[in-house]
Amino acid sequence: MLPVDLHVHSLFSNCGLHTILELLSQAKLLGLEAIAITDHGKTLGGRLNEVFFKRFICPYDEVRLYKGIECNILNEQGEIDIIKSLLPFIDIVLLGIHPNTPRGNSEEYYTSLLISAMQKNPCIDIITHPNDTAYPVDYAVLAREAKLRGIALELNNSRIRYNKSNVEDTCNFLNACKSEGCSVAVCSDTHAIHELGGDESVAPLLEKTCFPSELIVTRSASQTLQFIENRLVNKKDQLKIL
Repeated sequence: MLPVDLHVHSLFSNCGLHTILELLSQAKLLGLEAIAITDHGKTLGGRLNEVFFKRFICPYDEVRLYKGIECNILNEQGEIDIIKSLLPFIDIVLLGIHPNTPRGNSEEYYTSLLISAMQKNPCIDIITHPNDTAYPVDYAVLAREAKLRGIALELNNSRIRYNKSNVEDTCNFLNACKSEGCSVAVCSDTHAIHELGGDESVAPLLEKTCFPSELIVTRSASQTLQFIENRLVNKKDQLKIL
């Protein structure tokens, strides 16, 4: 079980099934110290709610709530569907390649898409499910660029749990991160409430690859808080140039 889960979808994403309160209540029941609600950007039909970002307060003292978004890539120029007016209220920005991006292109192409997005948007904190077999990337190149920018790459429990990534490729991904010294965020990618905090499918892979715990930003609540606070500087810097 994860102490912190930074990739959780509510029913404000088309793929999520539960309210934010239900997810927070489950996090409390499970003993999670923090979760991030990271609903999809509008390109995938996410219904991002300004009231949530500007006014909602977590009712449980035991669980820290991070307010986030999982953005989508819009084009080859690195534009993403971040809502700039909400940046002052967003704790964490995730970015992944999703079905709005056509399949069937090369590893070089998808790697270039992610790198262009990272270069153009310093607010990005985590790249989600880079080991998605539908969108192959060069792990070493991506990890090198992510480390340079202080961005974490995600080890996504659901991708292994539901056979959307394979074990061998995911181990290659972890070994590339280890070689490049790139940080990793272990997340559940929750869509249904029983998935919250889950790491049962990927924890054995961390052990198998002897992955260094110091590179895992979600290994403790304090380490996650430090990562997020360090990354908030990037959002403040981006706001200055908008």
